[in-house]
Amino acid sequence: MTAVIVIGGGARCVVIVSVLIIRLALLYATGIGEYALAKAHAAPPYNLAMTTDLERRFGFLVVDVGRLYGKRYDELAKSSLELTRAQCRMIAYLAHYGAMNQASLAELLEVAPISAGRLLERMEEGGWVARTPNPDDRRELLVSLTPKAEGVLTSARRVGDEVQAEALAGFTPEEAEQFSAMLQRMRANLGALVER
Repeated sequence: MTAVIVIGGGARCVVIVSVLIIRLALLYATGIGEYALAKAHAAPPYNLAMTTDLERRFGFLVVDVGRLYGKRYDELAKSSLELTRAQCRMIAYLAHYGAMNQASLAELLEVAPISAGRLLERMEEGGWVARTPNPDDRRELLVSLTPKAEGVLTSARRVGDEVQAEALAGFTPEEAEQFSAMLQRMRANLGALVER
């Protein structure tokens, strides 16, 4: 017996055929039985304690540190710069990479182009960025920093330095340097796989 599930419609219709029922019927019909089936599909053994202790899970820690780091940056940036973290990130990316289109900026910010568009509108109204026609493609607008944004960049970096100092409290300078080097290596490892 085969189960067919149809998802979507029209030319984009995707058909998924499940043969699990056939495999089970054949296994039992040939006498292999439940034990062999379970053994054939058993997951490799793992340390259950390690998988559930979030304090020891690297991915969880990295994301959680990033969340806390971002919240702290937001607190300080709003009080001293009157900018959000997202706005500071946009300014930092434009300062680092130069003028770019909205789609490229959205990709760097890891948001949908429509979300980047809303952020750009607020930033443009505030006088932080300007959108100008791309001389190579008149259908496209390039986003660039205004002198006002360039002036706040040093202050935004100071806020980042303050949060970094708070996060690395208790680390020796050597430990902080080593930690940064390790993060750069991990980023390179994952970047080679993800950004091919």
